Amino acid sequence: MMRRFGTFGFVAGFSVGFGLIAGTPLQAEDFELTLPVDCTLGKDCFVQNYVDIDPTSAVLTASCDQAGYDGHKGTDFRVLNTSKSADVVASAPGVVKGVRDEMPDRLVLSEDDRKQVGGKECGNGVVIAHNDGWETQYCHLQLGSVTVKPGQSVERGTKLGRVGYSGFAAFPHVHLSVRKNGQMIDPFLGTEDNALSRLETCQSDGRGTLQHEDALWQADANGLLTDGTGKIIETGFADAPVKSIDVERADVQPPAAGSSALVYFARLINVRKGDRIALRLVGPQGVLAETDGKPIEGQKAQWVAFAGRKLKQESWPAGNYVGTAMLIRDGEIIQQESSVLSL
Repeated sequence: MMRRFGTFGFVAGFSVGFGLIAGTPLQAEDFELTLPVDCTLGKDCFVQNYVDIDPTSAVLTASCDQAGYDGHKGTDFRVLNTSKSADVVASAPGVVKGVRDEMPDRLVLSEDDRKQVGGKECGNGVVIAHNDGWETQYCHLQLGSVTVKPGQSVERGTKLGRVGYSGFAAFPHVHLSVRKNGQMIDPFLGTEDNALSRLETCQSDGRGTLQHEDALWQADANGLLTDGTGKIIETGFADAPVKSIDVERADVQPPAAGSSALVYFARLINVRKGDRIALRLVGPQGVLAETDGKPIEGQKAQWVAFAGRKLKQESWPAGNYVGTAMLIRDGEIIQQESSVLSL
């Protein structure tokens, strides 16, 4: 399980104090955002965290879920693990206001790790000034990948760098912050007033209908919110019980015919309290392992479930092994994924 920290806001010093260097004047137009990462959403990248619109120590996001953490001021687009990356691109045209490209990629897994990035939580990143007081900030870029300079004009989709895990990052991702005249804006809600109104709705009836007329995304906002409601993002096989950090670091060893154990695992993000993850592993000679899963105790940013069996003979029978994972909520299967291993 990924550790969650307390109140935290990305350091303002990175986005303030560079000074806007003159560039090509920006034409007045409606401010719209495209994805800050060049990837296929839902396949090789996912939305891990959203803006926390609750000013208290509680966590609420635009969909009335808890897909974030206290004080989170942006939207996190993650890749699968530290062996993967993708281009980070400008979400809107503008002028580069500031950059940083000096911090190593290192997962923050403890309070000591967090202290070592104190004051530079954004890690390597880029700030872009747009028209009418809008500003975007891109954090946690891969060391040595930043391709733009202060004062440079960029178009929508211009490459800024690569997804990494520099600064305060427990997984590889780009954190996109959006500001209007210095004030944080949730891109799914578009204005501070909308955020306050949505907070009241979430607190009063638990969910309500989310209207997207003021969302800043060019893409379908509902589609971008899907990951916040819980998703299986990876399934696979291993030769031993699986830990979340092993999957994050792509350090899972696949089983061989003589492995001492054969394990099937599923990795999920943003699972809710009460969700169950059912697993079934079937080999050439029948069912090897099966579990309905215990109800999850509380919201989990990441969760890894596994089931398997120890080797009791000389080797595993040759043939196909099929693993199936099901995310179950309120008695209904809301997602099912399968993987096949050939031995």
